Amino acid sequence: MTWYLGITTTKKVTLPRHLHFEVEADGEKEMVTQERGEFAVERQLRALGIEAFAPRKIEFKRQGKKRHAEPVTSAYLPGYIFAEIPPEVFAQAIQCRGLKPSLMMVSGQEVRKHVQPFFAKVAEENAEAQRIIDSRDRAAMCQFRPGAALEVLAGPFMGRILSFTGMVQEAGDMHPMIEANTGMFGQSVRVKIDPIDVKGAA
Repeated sequence: MTWYLGITTTKKVTLPRHLHFEVEADGEKEMVTQERGEFAVERQLRALGIEAFAPRKIEFKRQGKKRHAEPVTSAYLPGYIFAEIPPEVFAQAIQCRGLKPSLMMVSGQEVRKHVQPFFAKVAEENAEAQRIIDSRDRAAMCQFRPGAALEVLAGPFMGRILSFTGMVQEAGDMHPMIEANTGMFGQSVRVKIDPIDVKGAA
């Protein structure tokens, strides 16, 4: 069989009715009828028995006024999908909603040398992200890395640039706090800041 690289829309695609599925959010079930293009095409191709991959990237981001970073899933390669399509279902495959009909053939050598190692790398990253999600490891979910520059938006250190060291939650803390270093009176001082009071420095 032959591998192909396909181009998809990055917009939401309405799934065929038989591919609608349920998800649970905040204890309530919700019917999903649309997905982002890459993932909708992947679902349709797999329903045809085709091995298809729209690699996902799981990142941890703090959104709005939330103190905790939460997992956010996006397309690793926006607008692209890999699929190993048998000749007998090729005509059906290119009719999938959200997929452009002109596919690029990928040689077996390229698949072995580049595509499969890429899949393995993505699987390893996603497995680690899932471990963090399952363990509710808030420190690992933090969107900042040690040494990252943070700008303080409110409080006594407003306007200062800090150097992020980690997330801590000590007795008496209602939620995890950001621990960082800042210069004060010619010395490096360690401070704790509410996560909603900082952002990454430009």
